[in-house]
Amino acid sequence: MLFLLSYAQIIPEGLYYIRSSWNQNFVIDLNGSGIYNGNNIQIWEFNGTDAQKWRVTHNNGAIVIRSAINNNFVIDLNGSGAYNGNNIHIWEYNGTNAQRWFLEYSNGYYILHSAVNQHFNLDLNRCNTSNGENIHCWENNNNSAQKWVFDAITNNVQQQQSGHQPQLHVTICPGCGGGGTLPWQNYITCKTCGGTGILSSYQ
Repeated sequence: MLFLLSYAQIIPEGLYYIRSSWNQNFVIDLNGSGIYNGNNIQIWEFNGTDAQKWRVTHNNGAIVIRSAINNNFVIDLNGSGAYNGNNIHIWEYNGTNAQRWFLEYSNGYYILHSAVNQHFNLDLNRCNTSNGENIHCWENNNNSAQKWVFDAITNNVQQQQSGHQPQLHVTICPGCGGGGTLPWQNYITCKTCGGTGILSSYQ
């Protein structure tokens, strides 16, 4: 079995946009904002609607990813089937491994490994960032299709837009879990721990 150091506990529980590492202006989106078993998740250009907001909760070292429209519906691996191309959709929360994801930190991004079989990940089909492209399960290959940015949504930071692209976003430090407002797509040392990975104070 693949051994992972889980980063669940240093990604705070809360509301996020989940952006593709290939093109961060495209995010995981709930098809038509529909809350029902089996409704698809897909990639879509950022628009800030609730269909693109996801609530992360911790679950025994893994995370559960809940729709902001209805927190009782979560990102789910169809039929608990860990094989290439199996669909990932939403389903009413039932606590099974199909709804749990282990996080692996990789060079500024997160890989989401299925708790059913950690060799299989949440994957963007063909690494194609175009509206409506599917998100499915695929064997771990460490490419950009399987790397995601968790962009925290906070009440005290207004995300401004130029077209559809936010000019400010909130990033979670992989060292301490602290967050800060950073210029879009620029790297700045964490304001909370100074890049040491040791929490000094919240800002």
